[in-house]
Amino acid sequence: MRLLANTRTLTLVALLFLSLSSSLQAAGFRLVVPPFLPQAEMKNTYSKMANYLSQNLGAPVELVTSGSYLAHWEMMRKGSGYELALDNAPMIDFLVQRQHYTVLTKIAGVISQSLVTRDDVTILDPQELLGKPVATIASPNLSALVLFEMFPNPLRQPNFKYANNAREAIDMVLKGQVVAALVPTPIAVLYDNLNVVTTSKPLPHLAIAASPGVPTETQAKIRQILLQADKTPEGRAMLKILNTSGFEPASNATYAGQADLLKGTYGY
Repeated sequence: MRLLANTRTLTLVALLFLSLSSSLQAAGFRLVVPPFLPQAEMKNTYSKMANYLSQNLGAPVELVTSGSYLAHWEMMRKGSGYELALDNAPMIDFLVQRQHYTVLTKIAGVISQSLVTRDDVTILDPQELLGKPVATIASPNLSALVLFEMFPNPLRQPNFKYANNAREAIDMVLKGQVVAALVPTPIAVLYDNLNVVTTSKPLPHLAIAASPGVPTETQAKIRQILLQADKTPEGRAMLKILNTSGFEPASNATYAGQADLLKGTYGY
């Protein structure tokens, strides 16, 4: 009798888990991406990824992004509950450590930050920028974190000016409002009227991670969908918009220790 009761209990638990998983899949998933580009460009680029996941997952995936990086940080550090997050190396490690997310896969390769000036401005060493206006996105955007690492002494720093996104930071350079800006290298190379002063050490590229509420089998399916995206015309079209050749395998260990860049950040 005791064995029968235990079997019934396990069956009920399994049915409850399947019910919750089905409910989550039916309700869909929210994919949060930090606002490192202008809102219209963010939506145009990353909605393609959300739509591709929706079509292949059989469940709606909604793109979520904020109007500012500070708003994004507030959402994420408080435990927003978003099911999926595509973010930079320090934030992914933060989500793994503090909110028990699981890394599913990453954009192929690495990413760095470039310190740029207008091409008619001659700056050969970052130290020449001490006291001069330099633009970046507000911390804890990766560009700002790298900039603070580049100038760790508060008494020997540029005059930081904060932009809402990387393109706005570059516009400030081109308009002469600042002498330089630190922005993601893949964005900097799109401009032929910029001079690169220096480039930071590369970090693992953006990763997509799942919250603990996403069932293991769904995590595996999302991983497979993205890893095989380059095998279909629709997938290749999505990857082209993301400006990448594809996704590659990654795990929590790939990003271990990257959250150290966030030390000293408000709310960390």
